[in-house]
Amino acid sequence: MGKGTLSNFNNEKLQKIVSIYLSEGEDAVLKQFDLSKETFNRYMREARKRGISTIDRGKLVSQIVQNYTDKELEAIAKGGRIIPGYAKVPIISFEGERIRVGAITDTHIGSVDFHEERLYQAFDEFHKEKIDFMVHAGDVLEGMSNRPGHIYELSHLGYDLQKKYAVECLSQWRDTCIYAISGNHDRWYVKSSGANALGDIEKELKNFHFLGHDEGEISLKGKAALRLWHGEDGNSYALSYRLQKILESLTGGEKPNAMLVGHVHKYVDIFERHVLCTSIGCIQSQTRWMRSKRIAAHPGFAIIDYWVNGNGICKKAATWHPFYS
Repeated sequence: MGKGTLSNFNNEKLQKIVSIYLSEGEDAVLKQFDLSKETFNRYMREARKRGISTIDRGKLVSQIVQNYTDKELEAIAKGGRIIPGYAKVPIISFEGERIRVGAITDTHIGSVDFHEERLYQAFDEFHKEKIDFMVHAGDVLEGMSNRPGHIYELSHLGYDLQKKYAVECLSQWRDTCIYAISGNHDRWYVKSSGANALGDIEKELKNFHFLGHDEGEISLKGKAALRLWHGEDGNSYALSYRLQKILESLTGGEKPNAMLVGHVHKYVDIFERHVLCTSIGCIQSQTRWMRSKRIAAHPGFAIIDYWVNGNGICKKAATWHPFYS
């Protein structure tokens, strides 16, 4: 047998040799078939060439099981790669529970450039898409500043009329909760008379929740933090630059998983410092003051899906609904 050639062995015989090798070891094959070590190695090469596996899969699996955790084994089973130079398999799971958020900001209710039909159109879309809750990232009211000519930009004059109009408009949304923060326009009433407009709206609408001045946070299933932010800064030449600077200012241990941002009336979506950040435009159209300063407006609203698992937000999908007129 030791002098046999490979041509004398068909697949069946090669498979038998491989089977004995895998079950009993190399020495058993050498003895049973009277093979030299060199001939045995030739048969193994020929077996691999013919597509006959010479690997003891059971032994390999046993070794893998010993070297990896249950979660890592699950990752491997789903196609996770063992990367050279890494001791462990990087585990990324994109499976999680979806949370759908309807996002609006900068309504500026009480301004001549506020269009309630746009707000109601957003409500209709939120209802159709079955959002889990709505957020408002500030400047619910237009407020009243000391800027010359501002009074001529108002449809409703003063705190009482603007707050009453806001309650009337926001009461049209009955599906879920509205979580809101104040913006700089809302706080003009705080500064001038100590009146907290959003706190007062909360008292009149059961589903309206005031989270705080300028920023507030919402827990997503206790696994991730969604922060609302307004600010009193200004526009940037590059649209993403403002969001980048906001995120740079956050202390590492205090960063949220996601942010929804108002104030500059721009729609921008970025991922920076591992924070999913969206500036969500505005409901108010471009004002005469903005045009005089050559500041564009992005009227519209967003519906944002976050998928949350044990590690936080594992993926996100944002749909922007612009108003063109």
